Amino acid sequence: MQTLLRLQQAVGVSDVARILGFTPTALSYILYIQKDSSKYKLFTIPKKSGGQREIAASKDALKLLQQKLAKLLQTCIEEANTSNEENEDSKLSYSIAHGFAKGRSTLTNAIPHRNKKYVFNVDLVDFFSSIHFGRIVGFFIKDRTFHLNPVAARIIAQIACYEKRLPQGSPCSPIISNLIAHILDVHLVKLASKHGCTYTRYADDLTFSTNKLNFPSKIATCSSLDDYEWCAGADLLRIVSYSGFQINHKKTRMQYRYSRQEVTGLVVNDKISVPVDYRRRVRSMAHSLLPKVSFIFHLLRKTKMAY
Repeated sequence: MQTLLRLQQAVGVSDVARILGFTPTALSYILYIQKDSSKYKLFTIPKKSGGQREIAASKDALKLLQQKLAKLLQTCIEEANTSNEENEDSKLSYSIAHGFAKGRSTLTNAIPHRNKKYVFNVDLVDFFSSIHFGRIVGFFIKDRTFHLNPVAARIIAQIACYEKRLPQGSPCSPIISNLIAHILDVHLVKLASKHGCTYTRYADDLTFSTNKLNFPSKIATCSSLDDYEWCAGADLLRIVSYSGFQINHKKTRMQYRYSRQEVTGLVVNDKISVPVDYRRRVRSMAHSLLPKVSFIFHLLRKTKMAY
């Protein structure tokens, strides 16, 4: 508990800076003197569902600082989990969250939902940006594992936030988002268990699955007019809202066993596999790339023989 204890004892910029391996002057310069325009590179990438996603990628010293903060928080989690091995409820483990978690992936997120009658997918709206400065400060002050001094909690939030919110593109956004969404996971895994379902989360992607004859209406309800039109159930809506998030109703979908069921891009109907169209696209790309690679090797070989 040495690292976690040091963080809990931190009461100012100097303490937090030394724990992160920075001088107090360097940390103060990054946080309070540097302008955001020199700390972040802003650009957009296309969303799979359409539209553009804004990325605020940290640069230079701030990026290093955020990387060290992410590593520090991961160490604190591991220390807390080691000390709470006999009390599963006290653990901050990522047994539910599979995105941005050590030893977890889209594959581990998909496996629990393999070969199920129903697979229900829900997306959260603006997952990172919904976690604002005040939520981060409040979490690190009130959480029973961290329970930090308010000044230290604010410094962590200042390191992590861009325009008072978690940016997509920061090295520490993933671990902080998982910490804050942990309470959502705890409530939803209890809801799923109560109604005979399996639940996992990968970032903003929530998945429920079951082999029950009828899908539990507390989690999802079907339109009386269309068997393929489903919406979040009352208990799911209540828990997500209580946890400080919102559901993207446009991306809610139910997948039946007799159709292709996908979880984080992987087909889960029988054995775990990638979609056929994806395999074809990769095969086509590899086929078009192979002649270029062969040509480059041919040139390199001729160059070597010339010398």
